[in-house]
Amino acid sequence: MPRGEGRRFDFDVEASPEAGPAVPIPDTRTRILAVSLALFNARGLGRVTTAEIAAAAGIREGNLQYHFPRKSGLIEAVFAAFEAEALAVAGRMPADPAAPEALLCYQRAWFDLIWRYRCIYRDGIAMVDIAPALRPRIHALRAETQALARGVFEAAVRAGRLRIAPEALGRLIDNAWIVSSHWMNHRLQGGTTLTEADLDWGFAQLRDLFAPYLAPDSPD
Repeated sequence: MPRGEGRRFDFDVEASPEAGPAVPIPDTRTRILAVSLALFNARGLGRVTTAEIAAAAGIREGNLQYHFPRKSGLIEAVFAAFEAEALAVAGRMPADPAAPEALLCYQRAWFDLIWRYRCIYRDGIAMVDIAPALRPRIHALRAETQALARGVFEAAVRAGRLRIAPEALGRLIDNAWIVSSHWMNHRLQGGTTLTEADLDWGFAQLRDLFAPYLAPDSPD
């Protein structure tokens, strides 16, 4: 699958009979991807069948197979959507890296993305079992997003918001990646389902990694 395929969530437009404003409706492929992501997040990549996805999308399974002949292709398309968003979020340089809330907003945007695509992080082993072609793309995405994040954090260092030596910054980024990638599995050790309270807990772990290196906020 070409890099980036699956990220085009196009919409058809349906006009109201009463000549009201046109209402965008998702096309079939977009609806399949949205339903798949919701089911994968709720139940797991390995547990959801294409028949269940088709039923939830309100289409026949044959129609789903027209767009995605194999489940692996469907998972690759979901990953491609995540891939595109991850590069965009990781590379979004704060307008003012010195602003007290800049790093917090940047990191929260990343965690919100992880939450929207939590099946990718929670079910990573199942994902590469079903779609082994994703393995090199996963490694490449990790390297690219880490490089983009490094650029943002180096900008915060230059702006005086982060006070950390270059070699320590590399270790901090590695530790932040470990926390971001594995906090879900840690929380799931008790066998419970994840909630947004768990998301807040995971984000707090990341935030605390950076806290010792943040410059004090200037008094108003």
